[in-house]
Amino acid sequence: MTLSIRARLTLWYCSIVVAALVTGAAVASFAQFAVALQRLDDDLARTMATLEGVMRTEFGEALTLEGAAREASAEVVVPDRTLMLKRTDGSVLEVWGLPMDAMSLPTVRGNAAGVTIHGSAGELRVLSRQVEFAGHRYDAVVMAPLSPLRAEHREMVRAMALGVAFALVVAGAGGWLIGRQTLRPLTRMAEQARRVNERDPKERLVAPPADDELRDLATSFNGLLDRLASALNLQRQFMADASHELRTPVSVVRTATQVTLASDVRTAAEYRESLEIIGEQAGRLSRLVDAMFLLSRAEAHGIPLRLEFLNLDDLLSESVRAVRVLADQRSVRVVADGAQEVGMTADDALLRQMVGNLLDNAIRHAEPGGQVHAELERSGDQVVLRITNDGLGIALADQPRVFERFVRLGASDGAGLGLPIARWIAEAHGGTLALESSRPGRTTFLATLPADLDVKSSSLRWPSRAGRISDTAPAPRTS
Repeated sequence: MTLSIRARLTLWYCSIVVAALVTGAAVASFAQFAVALQRLDDDLARTMATLEGVMRTEFGEALTLEGAAREASAEVVVPDRTLMLKRTDGSVLEVWGLPMDAMSLPTVRGNAAGVTIHGSAGELRVLSRQVEFAGHRYDAVVMAPLSPLRAEHREMVRAMALGVAFALVVAGAGGWLIGRQTLRPLTRMAEQARRVNERDPKERLVAPPADDELRDLATSFNGLLDRLASALNLQRQFMADASHELRTPVSVVRTATQVTLASDVRTAAEYRESLEIIGEQAGRLSRLVDAMFLLSRAEAHGIPLRLEFLNLDDLLSESVRAVRVLADQRSVRVVADGAQEVGMTADDALLRQMVGNLLDNAIRHAEPGGQVHAELERSGDQVVLRITNDGLGIALADQPRVFERFVRLGASDGAGLGLPIARWIAEAHGGTLALESSRPGRTTFLATLPADLDVKSSSLRWPSRAGRISDTAPAPRTS
């Protein structure tokens, strides 16, 4: 069975309190008994000193050993102690004080200080000395039972046990209440989190007023919800934009098919015209579907990066030749110049796609009969590519939006994915793509790429730009 956090905190708190109290009680109990025993030993030593003083006084009055013993038993009165005087042969001269059966008298000889003897009468604390004075030799013994100390010690232990039990109850109740009060915001946050769903992602956790770990947790979780909500909104927007883009070619194909089939008799030219329309729209649909497929793969980090050494100037020349058909249709002249033998490590197919998309975008926005200029140069450990067209330029208010998905400015007939694709490829290679400048008659896009790409991952990662996923969308080249 798994205990709750509150129960575990209470158990841990009680364990610490009990361990501390038990340790303290054990130390206090041991210290108390040791102090009481030392106090008893000191009292026995004082009694022994009194007994010896009386015996010396009696010997000074010329009494015999037996007479001095009798006088001492009358003068030294200690009700809670047992005093005994013995000859050196072990025979008892006098025993007085606390009554003790003769059979219970311990056999103590010689000097013994602070000795505990276990006899038939119980535990006794004994102090014994061999005395020689004025020609007389005898043994003096002072004894005290330990039962009062043991009883006192047991009472103290019992009181401490009751105190520990009471402290345990108080600590358990206090720990439970404190844990409940402390974790109450966490319980409320869990209830709030359960109300968050994909239909209404605006729900957020209410952070506790105290500046503690729970507030940090609520703040971090709200940040996560903000990012997820942003991603969900972008996904919905992308689906709406993609649906809008797909609707036009599908509508054209359906209309062309219905018009063609509306009449039983059509000429070969009419059929050919309808098929050409359907084929053109099918190509557009195919490019859009491929773009969305690659977008989903890129977001899932599922596009492998195939690095190889290539000459970017050769790649640029081949890309220029590839777009000349579109350029000729618009009477646009494409010129490529700059540095030669510019080598770099990159993914050949993706880099061709980036350059092709930039050239395609420049041609579409160039003036009819105008020019597109592609310039390549090497700057330190970077490769710089500038592509310029002589079109009308991009309005200042629209310039921040040029790299967003499905954004089409001016009279462009593209799908609005070329520039987002190009920027994603540049950033996937550790570089950048930006709109360097735009004014009437001159618009320049600047791509900066590292000459030596060090990629530790086996697949491309989705570049992140301040949480705007739409700024970096991969897709195939579209025209």
